[in-house]
Amino acid sequence: MKEVPDYEKYPISEEEMGKRYKNWTKALAQMAVLLYTVGKEVGGEKFVERLKEENRERGKRDAATIMKIVGCKPEDFKDCMKIPKMVDFIDDRYANFWDGYIENTPKAFEKALFTCPVTEPWSMEPDLCEVLIGESLKSFAKALNPKFKTEGFTKLLTKGDKCCRYRIELQED
Repeated sequence: MKEVPDYEKYPISEEEMGKRYKNWTKALAQMAVLLYTVGKEVGGEKFVERLKEENRERGKRDAATIMKIVGCKPEDFKDCMKIPKMVDFIDDRYANFWDGYIENTPKAFEKALFTCPVTEPWSMEPDLCEVLIGESLKSFAKALNPKFKTEGFTKLLTKGDKCCRYRIELQED
């Protein structure tokens, strides 16, 4: 068993630590908004496009990494039925909760997320989620199967919608 480093030995309960982590998450989200706002101001569309490129690359890497973690193989993605195993792992880790799926068939997967710990701060720059997470999702889906297609989010909490919603479809030959 790995030893816990001194800097992770907190003199408070796990419950209290959870409250503090929530505050820290909000502070980091606010910093991301500031960086995005300044980046757009200084670099304009070139900055935004560069962020999208980086997140598309991240999506490809994440697909390979998460596939290993959850025990999937490339052949599991001949259709959309194993997508929940991947995206539920991600959404659960980021405290994004859902209530079932809108669709989970061989031809399509669609999900709505009703919570997100960064909604309030990221609402100051509502496109930030699509630039970071949406672009990553697009390449994530393509990395699982080049026939998977998604437009990213169709609804976003940061834009005032009641949920974040995305759909991945298997495109016919």
